Amino acid sequence: MKSKTFYSIFLSILHLAATTIPIIYGDLGDNTGTSNGNYALASPAHKSLLIAAGCFWCAEQAFEQYAPGVIEVVSGYAGAEGIDFPTYKNHPGHYEVILIEYDPNKTSYEMLLNYAWRNIDPFDPYGQFCDRGFSYRSALFYANEVERLIAEQVRADLLALYPEWNNSSSVVVPLLERPFFWMAEKYHQDYYITNPWNYGFYKERCGRTKRLKEIWGEEQYYCYHDVELSCFNHTALNENGVNVEAVVNVKNAPEESGRVRSMPVWGIIVVVSAVVVLALIGFMAPCKKKEKKESAVENAQTTKRL
Repeated sequence: MKSKTFYSIFLSILHLAATTIPIIYGDLGDNTGTSNGNYALASPAHKSLLIAAGCFWCAEQAFEQYAPGVIEVVSGYAGAEGIDFPTYKNHPGHYEVILIEYDPNKTSYEMLLNYAWRNIDPFDPYGQFCDRGFSYRSALFYANEVERLIAEQVRADLLALYPEWNNSSSVVVPLLERPFFWMAEKYHQDYYITNPWNYGFYKERCGRTKRLKEIWGEEQYYCYHDVELSCFNHTALNENGVNVEAVVNVKNAPEESGRVRSMPVWGIIVVVSAVVVLALIGFMAPCKKKEKKESAVENAQTTKRL
């Protein structure tokens, strides 16, 4: 009876791990209806831009929490040579991208491009930070000729600001015509809000913040990751060239925790499961030994009677 109880508990633990770990890693989840077309802006007065900055979880957080005038950021896939109806497990030819919906009266394409640059490693041609592969490469997209000229000017201004980069081909961020945007699965959206522990573990272990500070410097990093926009006198330049009061973090997402997580939730589940299993085994072992001893005594008594 005790053996059956032990195995029932053990199977329950395995089932918990099997159903929880894939959801955390994106093997399961509701992706119906989320990758079947373009994103609809909340208002016809809003605009959007597309950028590829490595893992879309981190890019989404950077713009929703710190960039002025941002209404919504949506994770997804985009690529001129990409397949239709891409998914997280199957998106050849696509970058991991974010679509940034913004209010042009409160910010501008130019200002948001400056935020984009400060959130990428411009020297990495093979991915971003700890993530490798085509889909993790950086890229900035323009939707028309006006945006293309702005994007080129922002790039030129950056090279002027960092003259040591100017005579080098090491800056590998392409400026590309904007392709069709496919929304990522539901469980990827707002991941930094819905899964803060796992997100914090991933971001810290991936070395994103550390690398950005190495490239851009501590001061530049904090200028572009400050909800107060202190470096910009708490204002933002809109598309009419007017400085307006900066509006950030419209979702009121909690500030990033400085706490370093030793492992993600799935790791905790595995460790706890292993401890429970070992404890049960330790508990059952004496019981088994006692049962064998009692059985041996009973057999000896039966043999003696015979």
